[in-house]
Amino acid sequence: MLIAEGVAGPEKGGGAGAAANASAAASSGPGGDNAIEHSDYRAKLSQIRQIYHQELEKYEQACNEFTTHVMNLLREQSRTRPITPKEIERMVQIIHRKFSSIQMQLKQSTCEAVMILRSRFLDARVRRRNRGAGSMSVLYSFVR
Repeated sequence: MLIAEGVAGPEKGGGAGAAANASAAASSGPGGDNAIEHSDYRAKLSQIRQIYHQELEKYEQACNEFTTHVMNLLREQSRTRPITPKEIERMVQIIHRKFSSIQMQLKQSTCEAVMILRSRFLDARVRRRNRGAGSMSVLYSFVR
């Protein structure tokens, strides 16, 4: 879902092309209010994307710093006791697993934010469409 909405993607920009395609597909419809709502939707989606990438970068930086710190500690300890390369690799894997689970939580919360945004946007479209149908029936009753 994050890829489809252009929040996450294979490139560092987070799928800006996919975001443009998703918003273009969403904005294909009649009405001037639609354009305003779609631009609001795109702006909010862009904000979610920006926050996601900022947080992801923070986690990557923290993971690298923590890994470096642990490696330095292990090097210092190796002066007093033998530490095998296998033991060092195991510690690095544990660190990366922990940070991967944190990144997964970030993806889940970002996905929830996108789903809430989409549901609000779609609810507004349905309300507007239903209101339009009711207005038309009232107009038709005056014509008859």
